[in-house]
Amino acid sequence: MSKNILTKFLVAILTITSMVLAQDEQDVDAIEKARQAKEAAEKAAAEASAATEAAIEAAAQKAAKEAREDAKRKKEEEEARKLAEAKAAEEAELDAAATAAAEEAKRKMAEELGLEYEAPDTKLAGSDTTVSDTTSEEFVAKEPLGLNLGFTGSVGFVNGAYITNTPVGGSLVLTTPYGYKAGPLNLTLSVVLGSYNGEGDGEPLEALLYGVGANAVLAEFVFSETHIGNIGSGLGFRNFTGVSLERILKKGLNLPVNVLVGGESFLATKADDVSENSTYWAGLGIRLDFSF
Repeated sequence: MSKNILTKFLVAILTITSMVLAQDEQDVDAIEKARQAKEAAEKAAAEASAATEAAIEAAAQKAAKEAREDAKRKKEEEEARKLAEAKAAEEAELDAAATAAAEEAKRKMAEELGLEYEAPDTKLAGSDTTVSDTTSEEFVAKEPLGLNLGFTGSVGFVNGAYITNTPVGGSLVLTTPYGYKAGPLNLTLSVVLGSYNGEGDGEPLEALLYGVGANAVLAEFVFSETHIGNIGSGLGFRNFTGVSLERILKKGLNLPVNVLVGGESFLATKADDVSENSTYWAGLGIRLDFSF
């Protein structure tokens, strides 16, 4: 019986010891597992942080690359736009010069043919406002009428036998733009009105002049105009031939006037109502022309 009790006691002691040892092993395993779990969590956190930083860095590099490419593209577009604008401005300047040259050639051709030339209007796109191609101000260009009004004064020093005191006087000549051009000779229609006073056979001679005729200009320098109409009391002729200073005054000095100097001669088939004599006289004439 004592043996049985001792055996049971030993079995109990062994059982309790096994239970204690098993409990210790369980506690050690739990701590180790906790430590391992902590290390795993810390490792995962580090890896997650590294992945986040890598993602941020990659996103920053991508954004910087896109920004650089966008800035480069905008710069290239701006340079292309400026180049296109400069090219368009150059083309517009060349077109304007070509148009002006063409219009000048047309004007000269019309002038040579004695035709009326009408300059074209320059209009803004989508607008009816006429503007000049040389200024930014809006205005309507007034075309010249192509008329010349000249006053001729002459002093006679050659005359026929009937005239005892050579007439002195003046005349107005209105030159129109109508006529034609034959080579270097430019002919235009004109009218004349004048008055000359002198003496014929000791009696006062008052010769009224009016008539129509043509002006002929050779090479814009030598001119000659002839009128037929009334001088005194009957049919008569008037001629004025000399040189024109147009090249110097109008084209050289850009003045609106012209001076013509030459000899002026008259032929009257009926000088007055009393004697009904025909006669002539001539002298030096100077004319001042105005264009409008």
